[in-house]
Amino acid sequence: MRFDEAFRRLIGGYWWLIGLLVLVTSLAAGVYATNQDAQYQASARVQMSGGLASTNVQADAATQWLQGVITTPNMVRQAMAAAGITGDPSRFATHSIAVNRVGVSTVNDVLVTTGNADRSVIVANSLVQQALRYANTTHQSDAVKMASLNKQIDRFTKERDSLIHQLASASPGAVLELQARIAADAPTLTDLLRQRSDLVLASSQRSSIGLLDPAVASTEPVGPRVGQLVALAALAALILALGIVALIEAVHPRVRGRRWVAGELEAPLLGHLPTLNLTSTKGARALREFGTAATVVAARYGGRPVLLLPVETSHDRWAAHACDELEALTGLRLEHDPDAAIALSGSAGRDVDGPVVIALSPAVESQRSLEDVVCRAAAMQWPIVGVLTFRRRLLLDRWTLARGGPRAPRPPITPVAPTTSTTSMTSTDPDSPDTPETQETPASTTAPTPSVPSGAGVRTAAPEPARRTADHGALNGRKLGSMP
Repeated sequence: MRFDEAFRRLIGGYWWLIGLLVLVTSLAAGVYATNQDAQYQASARVQMSGGLASTNVQADAATQWLQGVITTPNMVRQAMAAAGITGDPSRFATHSIAVNRVGVSTVNDVLVTTGNADRSVIVANSLVQQALRYANTTHQSDAVKMASLNKQIDRFTKERDSLIHQLASASPGAVLELQARIAADAPTLTDLLRQRSDLVLASSQRSSIGLLDPAVASTEPVGPRVGQLVALAALAALILALGIVALIEAVHPRVRGRRWVAGELEAPLLGHLPTLNLTSTKGARALREFGTAATVVAARYGGRPVLLLPVETSHDRWAAHACDELEALTGLRLEHDPDAAIALSGSAGRDVDGPVVIALSPAVESQRSLEDVVCRAAAMQWPIVGVLTFRRRLLLDRWTLARGGPRAPRPPITPVAPTTSTTSMTSTDPDSPDTPETQETPASTTAPTPSVPSGAGVRTAAPEPARRTADHGALNGRKLGSMP
């Protein structure tokens, strides 16, 4: 399937369904958004320790650490209590608290969104102050540990240096004792030095927070964002609608467009009826144009019967009505009954093959129905030589297709008086010189002429005006337009 055919089937065939889903969803999203309470946002800016971040990874790491600290349920619960907000701290942290970094740096904005501007400020300030106390307390603890380790290291270092000085003046027996004491203090001193090194490394990697700007509430509400919500809802509805119509088309494929129908049947498009009312000016004109093309096709196949075969069997009556109107307009007779066409092709004196088929199909038709018609015609060895399409409205035209459509008022046929002899007269309508009409008129009886002197003109009695009969099979389109 080509892209243009897929687009025509999905968008062109189900545009009303897609538009309806998008419109209803957008309206529902707009109504929902306008009925939501206004949301106000407070922002506080803090500086993380460590200076400038050299990469996005380092900046993201600092931001994630700060977000993990301020969204701790205990901190959030205390901030909510300070602002008089009740609810689940975890849910509040997920929906109302955010941390955004400023560029590739360790500067971050703490954002809190609530339905009240003052409460947003209170929550933001409380979270920042708790984070500051947590970070400062951690660094103070590191400083206390560092001071304790330094005292222990200094004590063991002085004791070791004192023992080393005593070795120079000690007796041989005391040297062994001093060496044993130095060897016993060496592992302890080494362990203390390792602990101090680890603490220095951990303290250098541990972040600290500095407050740059206290929390300030926005003057205008930041939500709800009606336009953004409606756009997202419309996009989701469009994707859903495309999925639905794709599923419908996959289950019940339909061919849309008169040219696509003719292409599916592999036959030329001979005509299209824009209306089912064949007695109207538009319907008669379209049917007359089809009759011209059908006449050429019928002449090409050497007198073989032409069968107007509807794709759907429920259109049989309307096909018969179309054949009658076509015969009345152009004089071309198409068969609508397959049995009659077979009988006509096999009648005595007709050494011809079976009928040729002109398919009668709506402009939008099921692909399976078209395939069934092709298979049926191929099984009967009836070539499909043309396609006649018509515009069908599923709900409004169902009764018309089932009953056969309105009939055009025709003038009554004047009976011909019995005569002993008739004369065949062929007259040519000056308005349509290419359509001869054969009419039978009673022979005019001339009165005997009296004898006149030689040299006189001969006067004959004027013939009686011929009585013309209405032959619906020979009326052309121009005469039909002049009928009442």
